Amino acid sequence: MNLKEGKRKKLILILFCIFSFLAVAINGFLGTGGGIIFIFMLSFLTKNRAKDNYATSICAVLFISLIGLISYFKNSNIDFNIISEVGLPAVVGGVVGALLVDKMQTKWLNIIFAGLIIYSGISMLFK
Repeated sequence: MNLKEGKRKKLILILFCIFSFLAVAINGFLGTGGGIIFIFMLSFLTKNRAKDNYATSICAVLFISLIGLISYFKNSNIDFNIISEVGLPAVVGGVVGALLVDKMQTKWLNIIFAGLIIYSGISMLFK
């Protein structure tokens, strides 16, 4: 590894740390959004396929969510009645989504992802 490549790897590591901190902070504050930041980060800093970035982001969100869950649980902010109603559909949706991602073209995944972000942003502005 030459000096230039070493500096590049160090910069990427620093950027990963910054983006990760932002993702966890935003996810903890808003209850969502960390995965979006991870997808942008991975798309910007790696040469991975979009499908790989989505899967990696989900893995990172698992850890983010566990940290948030512990914090919210300590403060009694979780409505367990709702969890019992949405838990099973959420698990089924996760499995179906994971199965579909390999069958879809990256172009359509990106369009769906962008559409959801735009829709979410606009709907939040008018609530």
